[in-house]
Amino acid sequence: MSRHAAAEHEPHPDDVWPVPYLRNGQIISLVRWNRVAGDWKYTTIVAQYSGRDDKTWQVIAQGRPMILDRAEWSIFS
Repeated sequence: MSRHAAAEHEPHPDDVWPVPYLRNGQIISLVRWNRVAGDWKYTTIVAQYSGRDDKTWQVIAQGRPMILDRAEWSIFS
């Protein structure tokens, strides 16, 4: 009988920080935190969900399509 080592890989971001079930066209809120003059400041955006991949959110906000970096923006509920 042979033994195989388990494949090592980085987990998908949704496995580490689960994203709730999202539907195309759903209104979502995203948040981004920034350090400004030693203080933490946040920005939120309300947008229509269009999709996502490993690195980006695809949304429609302020009437135009946007691609936001998932490393910077998170679901805000």
